[in-house]
Amino acid sequence: MAMSRSTELQTPAGMSAGMTLLLAVTAGISVANLYLAQPMIGLIGPSVGLGPSAYGLVVTVTQIGYAAGLLLLVPLGDFVENRRLMVVTLSLSAVTLLLTSFAHTPDLFLLACLLIGITSVTTQMVVPVAAHLADPARRGRQVGTVVSGLLTGILLGRPFASIVASISGWRSVFIIATVAMLCMALVLWFRLPDRHPQVRKNYLAVLASMWPLLRRTAVLRRRMGYHMGLFFAFSVFWTAIPLELTRHFGLHQRGIAIFSLMGAAGALSSPAAGRMADAGKSVPGTIGSMIMVAAGIGLTWPASMATGWLGLAAFAVAAILLDGGVQAHLAFAQKAIFDLAPEHRSRVNAIFIAGAFIAAAIGSAAAPLVFTLDHWPLVALLGVIPPLLALAAFVRHERRGSRRAAA
Repeated sequence: MAMSRSTELQTPAGMSAGMTLLLAVTAGISVANLYLAQPMIGLIGPSVGLGPSAYGLVVTVTQIGYAAGLLLLVPLGDFVENRRLMVVTLSLSAVTLLLTSFAHTPDLFLLACLLIGITSVTTQMVVPVAAHLADPARRGRQVGTVVSGLLTGILLGRPFASIVASISGWRSVFIIATVAMLCMALVLWFRLPDRHPQVRKNYLAVLASMWPLLRRTAVLRRRMGYHMGLFFAFSVFWTAIPLELTRHFGLHQRGIAIFSLMGAAGALSSPAAGRMADAGKSVPGTIGSMIMVAAGIGLTWPASMATGWLGLAAFAVAAILLDGGVQAHLAFAQKAIFDLAPEHRSRVNAIFIAGAFIAAAIGSAAAPLVFTLDHWPLVALLGVIPPLLALAAFVRHERRGSRRAAA
């Protein structure tokens, strides 16, 4: 059975549409756990004794846990059998989510947030597996489709939690998520082919290999730096936008959920970006994705000065541009790093995404503080600078490359 599964993984035909969908759904459901608590914190805080000044810690602690899980667990995908690793991680996530639903103190709840972050990294184990399964000629497109599931999970996790919490309370959200994790673990166990990496190392050697890998891989360093700037803006926007929608437009939980659903339209950009990457158009595509992010967060400045439906519509357009740009760049970046040595895919993906979520944790911690100082204009300024810096750095690098090629 193991031989037949391994052969299926190596087939040159690439992933079937069903397997692509399965991996996309797994990525989306797993990563959604990171954002379940964020829109419910107004309900959770009084229930567990968490003060309003500590609300930002819910997102920050979860993202720190996610970064830790990326660096401690995801690299194992280069050395241990992938299907078993993913099923075990999903099962641990289910246990953590169930325990979270029973939290009654702020310390216990924040500890649970940290563990949710650590155990939600299955989504980043899925992406390298998709790269291995994909037909090399269509790798960008197929991995882009899986990645679109990831961003869809990020964007839909919030409105799902808001709607369920408004009906049956916040604890039921984590119970439903527990069932979803267990179901995904069972489906992957029976549907995902085995993958036994050829390289064998002990755990400490795995961790020790990551810094030298980052140091000697220029493409990884550059793409990680660019995406940190874009994901910082993404986190600033989505952490602060519920505050602005409530303060400026008077929206409540369900209205914020509907707004988040509109932003999910940006996830449609990833498959298109993957096709561009497969066609060798990563340079213009990367520039376009960075401009989308900068334009999206920049548009929110005048939007914050408008009122009524005009202002809401402008924020919705900004959200779609922002999300679409982040999603597209992720597809271009992962195509670039997955075209490197296959035996390094789990580790380079772990390093890449860990950098992005460290930037996101900083953004989510800074956004509420900045919002209290000058409301949205200062938030927009905070968010727009890193994408513009990423764009300038990318254009400068490409110009240098063009000059060297001409010489």
